Amino acid sequence: MIGKTLFLYIASRYFKNTIAMLLALMFLIVTVNFVEEMRKASHLADVSTWQLFQISTLQAPVFLEKAFAFGCLFAAMVTLNQMNGKMELVVARAAGVSAWQFLLPIGSVAIFFGFFVAMIYNPAAIISLEKSKDLRAVVYSLKERAAEKSVNGYWIRQEDETGSAVINANLARDRGQTLSDVTVIRWSPDGSLLDRIDAVSGFYRNDHWLLLDTKTTQNDGRVTRSSALRLKTNLRPESLFDASTPPDLVPFWELRDTAAKLQGTGSNSLQYLVQFHKLLSLPAFFVAMILIAATVSLKFARFGQGGRLILGGILSGFVLYTISSLITSLGSNGIVPPALAAWAPACVTILFGTSILLHQEDG
Repeated sequence: MIGKTLFLYIASRYFKNTIAMLLALMFLIVTVNFVEEMRKASHLADVSTWQLFQISTLQAPVFLEKAFAFGCLFAAMVTLNQMNGKMELVVARAAGVSAWQFLLPIGSVAIFFGFFVAMIYNPAAIISLEKSKDLRAVVYSLKERAAEKSVNGYWIRQEDETGSAVINANLARDRGQTLSDVTVIRWSPDGSLLDRIDAVSGFYRNDHWLLLDTKTTQNDGRVTRSSALRLKTNLRPESLFDASTPPDLVPFWELRDTAAKLQGTGSNSLQYLVQFHKLLSLPAFFVAMILIAATVSLKFARFGQGGRLILGGILSGFVLYTISSLITSLGSNGIVPPALAAWAPACVTILFGTSILLHQEDG
């Protein structure tokens, strides 16, 4: 069994390398964002460089969250190669420490980072993004916040004893309470199509929608026009806002409540459940990245196949990330269950990496 001193030594080394890797990624993200903000503000004379730098820095944590897995992968490869270069792993093997035992502290730190990102970093990053949008509104003299008051492609569903209706708007503002270019399709309780309503705009009024400049097309083709039309609704204001918020902008602790609210209104809640399970599975996903790093870094030290194997590890990490994104999309569309969509890529990679290490280490 690995000793406490060696465990802490390997864990601290990997922790420091991960922090260094994440800081490097953060610097890169801030730099790219800053250059883009400078380009956007080039026509404004009263915008300071410091304000643009603040916007870029506040935006960076959300982008860094998506790169955390690669930070864990690269840091693990660096840590194992450093220890191999100094013959530390050779000495550890000679002392009876197996590959599984010196991967244990690295995996433990990866699991810690997984829970940290999901439960603490994710909500903090979203708050930081909201602050960047507030500052952007001030700097660019915007009259309304894009995150809360303007959403393109808005959809929501409502149901009551008279039937159901799907409401679509090209643009939604004021937390989903002001709609532009509205289309409403209504069905009777037995599922038969009733009519289609097209409106220039729509306004939420607690117990009804007020639709202006409407054109109603009945099921039999008859068309009627009206300057104003009231459409009864049982939706609550918080449900309107939740429906207009992308899943990756909802904090981890609010995802399940948001999904429950949307499910109660008949809206699609799968993407919020997928996001919840995706964040919850981050510890397993990071461990999968560690195993990918181990399969290439350990073999590199023993057989001297440098660049090709390390490149293979990097490509394997990108393939895992791509497959994970693809399966997540399938889960969001109801093709596979949300939990399976989030957990399957990490679990399969862990099993695959474990089998490779078993073959390499134990024959």
